[in-house]
Amino acid sequence: MILWATLLLATFLLGACKGRQHKISFEERRAVDSIVYGVHDVDSLALLQKQLEVDGNRLGSIVALREWGKALREESRFEEALKVHGEALRKAEALGDTLELVQALNYIGTNYRRLGILDAAQEHHYRALKLCEQSRDTSFTWKKNYVKSLNGLGNIYMTLGNYARADSVLRIALAGERDLNSNVGQAIDYANIASVMKARGQIDSAWVYYRRSMEFNEKAENRVGISLCHTYFGSLYEQAWKYDKAYEEYRVAYELMKDSKDEWHALEPLLALAKIDYAMGNDTRSLEELNRAEATARRIKSKEHLAEIHHLYYQIYERRGDYRNALENHIKSARLQDSVVDMEKMNRIQNVSLNIERHQQAERIAQTQRELESERTKKAGILYFSLLLTLGLTLFTGTLIYSGRLRRRNHLLLKRMNNLRELFFTNITHEFRTPLTLILGLSKDILQEPAISDEVRRKSEKIQRQSNSLFLLINQLLDIAKMKSEVSLPDWRSGDIVVQISMIIESYRDYARSQNIVLQFFSKGSVEMDFVPDYINKVMNNLLSNAFKFTPEYKQVNVSVWCEGDWFYLDVADTGKGIASKHLDHLFEPFYQGDNESSNIGTGVGLSLVKQILDSIGGRISVESQLGVGTSFHLSLPIRHDNCQPVSDGAENIPLIATPMYPETQLRDSDIKDDDTPRILVIEDNTDVAAFIGEHLEHRYAMLYATDGEKGWKKAIEVVPDLIITDLMMPRLSGLELCRRIRQNEVTSHIPIIVITAKISEADRIRGIQAGADVYLNKPFNSSELDVRIEKLLQQRKLLREKFAKEERSPKEEKSVKEKPENEIQLSDVDRAFLAKVTDCIYKRLNSGQDIDVNLLASTLCMSYSQFYRKISALTGGTPLAYLQRIKIRRACHLLKTSPHLTFRDVADRCGFYDYSNFVRSFKNVLGITPKKFVEEGTEFELKERNGVKNE
Repeated sequence: MILWATLLLATFLLGACKGRQHKISFEERRAVDSIVYGVHDVDSLALLQKQLEVDGNRLGSIVALREWGKALREESRFEEALKVHGEALRKAEALGDTLELVQALNYIGTNYRRLGILDAAQEHHYRALKLCEQSRDTSFTWKKNYVKSLNGLGNIYMTLGNYARADSVLRIALAGERDLNSNVGQAIDYANIASVMKARGQIDSAWVYYRRSMEFNEKAENRVGISLCHTYFGSLYEQAWKYDKAYEEYRVAYELMKDSKDEWHALEPLLALAKIDYAMGNDTRSLEELNRAEATARRIKSKEHLAEIHHLYYQIYERRGDYRNALENHIKSARLQDSVVDMEKMNRIQNVSLNIERHQQAERIAQTQRELESERTKKAGILYFSLLLTLGLTLFTGTLIYSGRLRRRNHLLLKRMNNLRELFFTNITHEFRTPLTLILGLSKDILQEPAISDEVRRKSEKIQRQSNSLFLLINQLLDIAKMKSEVSLPDWRSGDIVVQISMIIESYRDYARSQNIVLQFFSKGSVEMDFVPDYINKVMNNLLSNAFKFTPEYKQVNVSVWCEGDWFYLDVADTGKGIASKHLDHLFEPFYQGDNESSNIGTGVGLSLVKQILDSIGGRISVESQLGVGTSFHLSLPIRHDNCQPVSDGAENIPLIATPMYPETQLRDSDIKDDDTPRILVIEDNTDVAAFIGEHLEHRYAMLYATDGEKGWKKAIEVVPDLIITDLMMPRLSGLELCRRIRQNEVTSHIPIIVITAKISEADRIRGIQAGADVYLNKPFNSSELDVRIEKLLQQRKLLREKFAKEERSPKEEKSVKEKPENEIQLSDVDRAFLAKVTDCIYKRLNSGQDIDVNLLASTLCMSYSQFYRKISALTGGTPLAYLQRIKIRRACHLLKTSPHLTFRDVADRCGFYDYSNFVRSFKNVLGITPKKFVEEGTEFELKERNGVKNE
């Protein structure tokens, strides 16, 4: 194992010496480009780059930096653009992405050119050019960067006056742009070559190339290029002393660019206008234009333009006789001109060119040396590998020793941190008791006031009840902290432990009867031993309250005690729902709760406390459980006799059980009336929470209640409410299972469901929605939000009924309805299947010539009349009788169209109308015309399958 690890390490180190190579596929680049190219704003690109950096998308971060810097350059923010493109260059080098590296070099070179730092610009463009020449990639992007490098170098040579070299390089660039079929690229190169010809005095040729540039710019609709061409035309007119034409060209160029963020290019025509005005003697307008140009040049920090501006200031003031301002601007112009291209910078530029020549020679020599070095490397490879192998073994051995010491040190640190955490936990839990004591005291004082109203008394009792539950939980948390920190000194007593346990069980008798649960105690005689009464009380309270919590009505909880040898045994068994086997190993962990909502009520503290108590006194606990059968806890305590004080007789040794201090809130259903008042069913095992929801809503809705999932399911089937509000964690039937049953049942599938729960994780929310919940609210919930959610859900059901009613209109009405946008709400598959089933039952009875009415329909579908009525009304917005009538009339239409030999009375008989006048009246009510007119006019009435209604 060590040998293989060392070999892998050596291979990695040798590979690292050969340099990094990172191949990025075309698909990766296209995916990144699709993200970045949709963003154009500078601030948006900056935010996108930071997000991609956080997401770990290294290529995306580089592309965003490139486009961000490009946007800054287009706004003439060259120094900022230089900084951003410099960061892109560093990241591209780190990633080993040569393509992005070349693009960054070209952008940096262009930024330096705009700032007038020509030596740095030349160096970056040359590096980009060499990388393009060395690459074997023939893609469009590589070729484009190659010609960009040439164009950048040609501009630098032209600025330095090296026109021959500039012309040569720019013509190579032009040929490359032709191969790429780039209109903008050809326009730029034609303009640059024209500038070279103009500098050489070849004015006619310059005109030809500038006009070619204009053609390509117009073809590409390049606003900046068109503006520049107008500027170039103006310069040629100016050189020919045609100032009027020159001024017009400059003015057109400036109008095109004055509102652009590209202030660098906008400066050129503005400065040219100022020069023409000066030449034409219009000093006032020239000064106005110079003032605007100076503000722009200072903003973009263009020393080259500022030097030209101050020189023009100098000429104007000199002509005006304002020699003081003339001298001042002359000095500024000379100073700026020197900073743009001084002797030192010229020397640096020439040195760079010389270095480039030398670099080409050095590369050829280096290639020969690399070949020689490669042979030496092969010979030294075995030696290096042996050294690395030895080094790897040494490092691995040292790492093992170091990790052992580190683990030991970390263990000590973790132990110390655990002690500090337990101390903090104990202190903060004590702090909880202070405000809780005040809440309990004040609520008790309010209850003792004789003059308080019944409503205030009920609310105070709820506060007292919930505060007692919280107080019990805090005490359990403190007990856990004491057990862990070993600061609790157990109060050992001697006596009959069976008597102590039996007294605790007796205190639960009334509670068991109130829950319709059988509580049995089995004992094989008394057992005298030493025990801690407080510990026994807490253990029994937690085990019994846990058993009652998960045991349904009419089941039983059994407690058995006996003695064998030196051990005392105690079993607490229930016939509840049981616990899944995957949760049994974690049952005694603090705050552990399984993923089964029905067995997940509580905090996960009680059983952890029981385990720690038994561990502290040398006892043991185990659990057996089977889903659907029940759960049994097996406890064993060592029997000891250490001459402790006897257990004192008195009620103080019997603990108060975790039952409410006051009677639980009694929930009463609202009187059910046959009106349009919506019915809301609240399913919540905490009666105080259910009462709070009901009191908030009972003024607008008829409220119904159920205290567990099973009762809620039965009541939903019986009443068919308009909306259900349920908890997730409930005994007998969980909220998730309840949602599934409601959605799968024909009677209740249409009912909207709101889940209110303390389980607030994203996974819980997704499970709730998958089970069929329409709304998922967290506890504590906002009452206003609950109001809005209920109102919207009921409104949606109303819209659904209205849509169904529209679909069942006459052909004339249906035509007008179709002209309106159709509502997006749709019936569920279960509801459509139910309506289809109802329609099939109607047709079956009609085909057999049997009578059919609403009561018979409901009975055939195994539903009560009220269930059937509520279901049909909820889905169609009308009564079952109206729905039955529409189906009969549809059948009549079908017979009138397909069986012309039948008389109207025969059709009425076959459709279940034994009174002909009733048939005619019903036909007209549904379709708006009589059967006779229907046949005479040949009314088109295509029977469509809607909501399960099918053609015969």
